[in-house]
Amino acid sequence: MRQVDNKIREDKNFRDLSGYQTIDGKRIKSHLIYRSCYLGWMNHDELEHLKDLGIKTVLDLRTSYEAYEDPDPIIDGIVNYRVSGMRDRNGEGVDFSPYGIHKMVIADNSDEETLHTHMTELYRNMMFQNEGFMFILEMIKQDIKFPLLFHCATGKDRTGAIAVLLYLLLGVSKEDIMEDYLLSNQAYHTRIELALKQNRERIQQNPSLKRIVMMEAGVDEQMGREMLDGILERYPNYEEFFLEEYGIDTNMREYICNIFLE
Repeated sequence: MRQVDNKIREDKNFRDLSGYQTIDGKRIKSHLIYRSCYLGWMNHDELEHLKDLGIKTVLDLRTSYEAYEDPDPIIDGIVNYRVSGMRDRNGEGVDFSPYGIHKMVIADNSDEETLHTHMTELYRNMMFQNEGFMFILEMIKQDIKFPLLFHCATGKDRTGAIAVLLYLLLGVSKEDIMEDYLLSNQAYHTRIELALKQNRERIQQNPSLKRIVMMEAGVDEQMGREMLDGILERYPNYEEFFLEEYGIDTNMREYICNIFLE
């Protein structure tokens, strides 16, 4: 169930990760972990509200270049960290901002099939050895103070991937995970409608372009499911995945669940 905060505008894609019920009947606690877009898009009152929520730590998932161009605002009482939420095969941070995705589209535009394969690989790879998720795990191990807010540029792709990992670890169903993932399209519905309108003729000529438009302006459902399905193509189950990729054994998982679930 979505946790609405009326003090931050919907188009900032801000939400508490709480409210969802796990498969074993527990529920994620409120006011521990939040997600959003880049904080520079928030106005003064919204940034002040982050202090009111008691947020102690902000994790920026953007590349060093993105953060250099538009650094997070400094907020009294909040510590800022930056860890790239996705790296390519060469170890470079991947820019999943709308501009970054647009550049990838232009680079691969000569071959639509190649573009789709490339984007699918990028989304799937965000599940494996994700440095942003590993940073959150390290915070938990070291008892660093929560609440935590994590974000990327628009809070939908890299941020969405870490939310997927957290929900999976805590035992949220795939259906609820996808529901949360697609909430970004509600936050950005105006931008999505405008993008679809501007590209209407191109989409009519080539319907598969709609997915590209969605990836730039919002999120694409198939790409969200690719993240989930890609795990089970490498591992027999999610328990094995978390153990091999992130060193989370049964005891560690129980420890984390005790922190976040009630």
